[in-house]
Formats: sequence, structure tokens, C-alpha cells
Amino acid sequence: MMPRRLLLTVMLLTLSPLAAAQTAPNASGLSSSIFKLMNQVGGTPTPATDGSTPETATPAPTPAPTVPKPLAKPEILKFKVSPAVRQKAIDDFVGEITASSPESGAEWQKLFKSADVFAELDKQASSMFNLTTTNLADTWAIYWSYAWLMTRGRGDDPTPAQMAGLKQQMQTLMLAVPDITKLDDAGKQKISDALMLQVALFGVLAEAWKSDPASFKQFGDGLAEGSRGMGFDLKLLTLTDAGFAVQK
Repeated sequence: MMPRRLLLTVMLLTLSPLAAAQTAPNASGLSSSIFKLMNQVGGTPTPATDGSTPETATPAPTPAPTVPKPLAKPEILKFKVSPAVRQKAIDDFVGEITASSPESGAEWQKLFKSADVFAELDKQASSMFNLTTTNLADTWAIYWSYAWLMTRGRGDDPTPAQMAGLKQQMQTLMLAVPDITKLDDAGKQKISDALMLQVALFGVLAEAWKSDPASFKQFGDGLAEGSRGMGFDLKLLTLTDAGFAVQK
């Protein structure tokens, strides 16, 4: 999994799935807006409202519906890094883990003091997928691809082609959401940094649970439930070279 080099530095033995599964601050509302657009173009399942099994989106007519026209240029999803915003994201992340496991929180704190974790994550994102951690569409694609893998108990990586397709899919949809395009640099970074820290956590959990499939499944089910609440059921999706599609 992507943060594999970080795994050589820190291994967590006790983590709370509830704390670990927290979605990035302020990301939930934006997720809902993006997923609604995906439903409109037949890209995702439609969530059930009565507790029954979600139905899949109605097949697109011919010709296929057009993707929402972007209201802004892709460059608007990039942001300049603020050291203060980044430190706040790290402090919040370590705080959540420490609340559940002080020992694990101390290990993470030690890691952040001894290494530039974000520089390592950015290096790996670039070398593996030609993506960056300073572009909201890139980090959104990285986060959801690994979340999808976690719901399937997988600790491997998506392919470069899958990531290219998912980045393009997310970018097109995000550019059509005013709540995203109006964010300033700090707003974009707050979401992006929190997402990337969770991707690092995914890598640690996947490694730690190689011999504990029951815990892996419990965590994956929690992630799926969280996504389902936003109308984006990861269990009903498959990751393709064109991004997410309803699983047939």
C-alpha cells in the first residue's frame, strides 16, 4: 500500500476503528455534492432511504448523459501549502489516535517529529501515480481509491490507469461544485491534509491486519457504512480505468 515506507518507521498494534474511520473535517458535505452529481450522470448507486438494499442508478439513455460542465479551470483545485494548516492537521490526527490509544499516539507523534511525512506521501503519489498532495482532485482520488480497497480487505495499490481515470472523474465533478471551487488555499489544504493522513493510516492498518482478517473486515465495513451515509456506497462500486462505476 502507498505509505509502505512509513510502515518501516511505525507500526500501530492498537487502534480504534471508530477514530480511524473519521472522515476529513468539512469533507462530508462536499462528498455529498460530488456524489449527487455522479448519480445524475449514472455513475454511482442511488442510496436507499428506507433501510433496504440500495438500488443501482438507472442505466443512461442513448446518447449518454453529459457530464456537468465545469464552472472553473482545473488549476483552481491546486493550493499553496501553509505550515500552520499542516501542523494543525497533524495535531488533530495525533489527538484523535491518542484519545483511543496513548501509546499509539506517542508513536505517531515521534514519527512526525523525526520525518517529513507529507513529503514522503507526496513523493510516493508522484512516483506511483503522477499525482500530487497539493491538488484537491488528486488527494480526493487517492483517498477514495484506498478506502475502496480497504472495504474489500485489500492492502495492495490501485493501478496508475485506475488512478488517472479516478482523478479525471473527481476533477470534472469537483469543478462543477461551487462549494469546492470557492474554497481558499487553507480550505482546500485542510481537507486534503486530513485525507492524506488517513491514507497513511490505511497503510498501517492494512499491514497490521494481514493476519487478522476479522478486524480488517470490521474496519472496511465501517468505512463502507460511512460512505453509504453520504450516498456513495463503496460496496456497490468497482474501480475502473475510467474511475468508479456501478459494479455489475
